[in-house]
Amino acid sequence: MAENTLDLETCYLQLHGEDLIELHIKPEQVLQPDKIREIFDAIHEHFPQALGLIVTAGKKATLSQEARDLVSSEGITNQITADAIVTEHYSHQMAANFFVRHNQPHRPTKLFKTIEEAKIWLREQI
Repeated sequence: MAENTLDLETCYLQLHGEDLIELHIKPEQVLQPDKIREIFDAIHEHFPQALGLIVTAGKKATLSQEARDLVSSEGITNQITADAIVTEHYSHQMAANFFVRHNQPHRPTKLFKTIEEAKIWLREQI
């Protein structure tokens, strides 16, 4: 993987420019709160300059309800100021819509069809 990419067990993290980090959940992963904490700890340690988070996911990748509750809470990170969720699959779009409406994340959060659209919006937020 590229120099600006960190490969973890359940996902990879890739820096986009100076200030955006992409969190790509690997296919068929069901993230639990402990893995979410590991991911945000890795972001803090390896990419301290990142302010905006782009979330993408492989097929059949998802978060448990407890993990969704955690990522939408104020306590998970003070570093990330906004989240852009990029949905390529219809099932991810439905899950992301539900997440935003039900969990009401404390950071600005918006859904996009492309990473480029997500980057533009995130840079306006940070």
